[in-house]
Amino acid sequence: MDTLPTSQLTILFADIAGSTRLYDTFGDFKARELISSCLSQLKELVLENEGTVIKTIGDEVMCTFLTPNHAAETARQMNEEISFDPAMVQANIHLRIGFHHGEVICEPTDVFGEAVNVAARMVALAKSDQIITNRETLSLMKLPLRRRARIVDRTRVRGKDDIMEIHELIWGKPEQMTMSTSFTEEIIAALASEKDFLQIRYLKQRILVDHERPILTMGRGIANHLVINDPLVSRMHARIELQRNRFMLIDQSTNGTFLRELGQDPILLRRDAFQLEGEGLIGLGQKVGQDSPLAVRYRIL
Repeated sequence: MDTLPTSQLTILFADIAGSTRLYDTFGDFKARELISSCLSQLKELVLENEGTVIKTIGDEVMCTFLTPNHAAETARQMNEEISFDPAMVQANIHLRIGFHHGEVICEPTDVFGEAVNVAARMVALAKSDQIITNRETLSLMKLPLRRRARIVDRTRVRGKDDIMEIHELIWGKPEQMTMSTSFTEEIIAALASEKDFLQIRYLKQRILVDHERPILTMGRGIANHLVINDPLVSRMHARIELQRNRFMLIDQSTNGTFLRELGQDPILLRRDAFQLEGEGLIGLGQKVGQDSPLAVRYRIL
């Protein structure tokens, strides 16, 4: 009997969180249509990132990559794609993603083995909008990706004798990179260690902009990266762009954008652009002070 070939691969599972809710909310036909559309987008991203789609299992896609770096990048893109797709946003669709790197047994149209079981355990541990892997896989990833991870649990995995350290990979591009305040300052500092980094704060939200996430939009419309619901705020009010190592604030509104650099008098931008420096406040459609609930705070690190 011939021995089946084995290979070192990263196995990734992406699952639609709480998909049964879609059937209750939209009915069988519409729910199936939404799930099919979502899975199609995920499979396209896998192929674009040099991965292999192994199969779909209900509301889940299973795929493989040569390295965990490719898997991590694809997982990030998956979350961003779905979180910024109007149809997916309207249906409140979110993903749970888990991946693991290890030896698998390869068949022409499938892979199996202990590494597949561990990857399946990773996605089972993931919550909505989370990307989960483990310390073993994380150690194989490039430094910028390792910096974006935090330990969230230690648990036993079936088939493994030792306790496995579980890590969440923090994803974020302007499409959806609002970070909860539960993230530690150490993680923010690690992210900030990258060159050309802008931190935006609005209420309890933190939004990050850098070379990997070079555009952030602000406005009243739901499609914006930062949504500010106020009558003076235009639907697509303003944006911040990283252009040639400069963070530019660009107004595209009716009422203008007020910028107040630390220690300076406020200026009004109206259909114009201005380079952000240091730190300060941004007001959409109106002047804002330090105590204003509508103040958008920025800081370049």
